[in-house]
Amino acid sequence: MTLTEQLSAEPSGPRSPTGPPARWGKRAARAAARHLLGFSSGVAVAVTAAGVLQAIRTWPSPVDEISIEVPQHGSHTKVGPCLRVIGHGTSRPGTKQVIAVQQTDTSDSPMTFFTDVRIVGDEWQISVPLTGPEDSWFRIRSVVLSTKLADYLESVGGSVGRSRWISPTMPPGSAITDSVDVQRGPGQIC
Repeated sequence: MTLTEQLSAEPSGPRSPTGPPARWGKRAARAAARHLLGFSSGVAVAVTAAGVLQAIRTWPSPVDEISIEVPQHGSHTKVGPCLRVIGHGTSRPGTKQVIAVQQTDTSDSPMTFFTDVRIVGDEWQISVPLTGPEDSWFRIRSVVLSTKLADYLESVGGSVGRSRWISPTMPPGSAITDSVDVQRGPGQIC
């Protein structure tokens, strides 16, 4: 047997002190590849499942359930120009609930955001003016946004002595939790 033949032949005796025969290395590599493939598949399934759950919104919402109870939805009754809005639910820590009021029978009416929502336990209330002619329609929205953004918007756009600001759009990152449409009746604005 030549030296080349001896070096290329598999050892027939005990293993060498440097490790297993070459065919064992191939088996180990295949087994490691199968385990790595199984692990990768598991990670892919977990990431896909998380994406699907987020897409169908089964994960907790960034805001708790906040609803408007008064005025009632779909009542279509006229309300006074100093409207008391009452509801249930509170925003999570780091967020603030505000009430947005917008006249809806004009195309370019801005929204007025009110921050002085009085919260007691799980109930809240606020009185908001419906500034506009009698018989005008208004949309009242409960909105949640970050406390820092609400405080900033109030400081740069607030009216003197009142906790409010006016904007043509919703604040970035805000969430509407409920809304109701009302029609302004006669009376004094608050």
